[in-house]
Amino acid sequence: DMNIARLNEALLIYEDPDTGEPVCAPGSSDGCVPYNLFQEGEITQEALDFIKTDIVMTGRVKTEVWNGTITGDLEDYGVVIPSASEGIAMAVGAEYRYEWLKNNPDEVYQFGGATGQGGGVPLVEAGYFVKEAFLVLGVPIVQDAKGFRDFSLELGYRYSDYSTSGDFNTYKALLNWAFSDSFRIRGGYNRAVRAPNVWDLFQPLRFGLGGAADICAGENPTATAEECARTGVPLDRYGSVLPNPADQYNTLGGGNPDLVPETADTITAGVVWTPQSIAGLSITLDYYNIDITDTIDSLGADDIIQQCANTGDPLLCNLINRDSFYTLWLVPNEGYTQTTTNNIGELQAEGIDLNFSYLVGLGNAGVLPIDLQGTYSMKNVFTNPLVSYDCIGYFGFQCGQAKPEWRHRARVTWESNFGLFLSLAWRHIGEVEVDDASDDPD
Repeated sequence: DMNIARLNEALLIYEDPDTGEPVCAPGSSDGCVPYNLFQEGEITQEALDFIKTDIVMTGRVKTEVWNGTITGDLEDYGVVIPSASEGIAMAVGAEYRYEWLKNNPDEVYQFGGATGQGGGVPLVEAGYFVKEAFLVLGVPIVQDAKGFRDFSLELGYRYSDYSTSGDFNTYKALLNWAFSDSFRIRGGYNRAVRAPNVWDLFQPLRFGLGGAADICAGENPTATAEECARTGVPLDRYGSVLPNPADQYNTLGGGNPDLVPETADTITAGVVWTPQSIAGLSITLDYYNIDITDTIDSLGADDIIQQCANTGDPLLCNLINRDSFYTLWLVPNEGYTQTTTNNIGELQAEGIDLNFSYLVGLGNAGVLPIDLQGTYSMKNVFTNPLVSYDCIGYFGFQCGQAKPEWRHRARVTWESNFGLFLSLAWRHIGEVEVDDASDDPD
């Protein structure tokens, strides 16, 4: 990259009174060479060598895990429900994990000395640990009875104690009811958490160029004077705030050590059909509903400014810091919008999974397994304090990868008896539109 300080020196040029040649100003760094970018062919290798700089940042992450588990079938100890033919199965254990991160930028990185860097990157070394204990039980309740080929529960519990965010309880309860060898239903509830990782927590705070617009900049702002006043522009400065010609506005982003884990509640219900009259056939349908709260994310700078202007919400408007010229870019580290991570969002997903498998016998020619896994998505909603939108049928900047209503992957394989295997796969992704085409204003 280019060193900002040396670039400034190489551009501040005087004429040597003795030779008439261009020279760097008195007091410049040793080896300063004029950088003449105003005349074609006048930039010398010596000038480039003076202004260029190497910037190096090294990083390390470490995960240390100690885990112990005991599993067993309690039938050997007589722990059997009288109506069942199998005993209760158990797994119990404990785990200790240590997560650590070190981000080690050189001096140029730390002080933001390279062009286009947007701001300094501080040295960070931090970590956390978690202690956990868990218990899982497989409980046969009724077996080998009329209408109850197998009626059982799977129960699980985990206690987690995070050094950064405290203790949490997660658990599950799943039901499996086989009426016969051909038909069964299943379903359950699951509470899970995703703890913030070391990058979520300790990512270095740094200034960057995350904003693409200032609705209060320029001679004819797109926001009204009243709206701009909410973003920090006085009424007497309306229409005189200097816009950035590159449409790049400063942001302050990074991690947040006060984050709490994301929490997910999942409900499932499904059926499994394996008809004894059709050998090799299995069809499953499973409904799912997933609700994730306290999602870890950051608000976009442009969204913060727009919603502050619209609503005057102090929680949003306090994230906007204008410099002494009321811009969000002109004075480094003074004018910016804060976009650090927070527990701000919610995700909801709902749909149906289909699994189809059929094994066709081909006699002396071998077998033909046919498999299909498909998903019909009914809902994929993202919500935060600024927006709420459903991404089913869309892809793009906000929705990310394509989220069609229907997608599947199918495979047919011929497994011959003479060592030849041939497969044909069909991957289908349903139609989607770019999310900019949505009529949803969010």
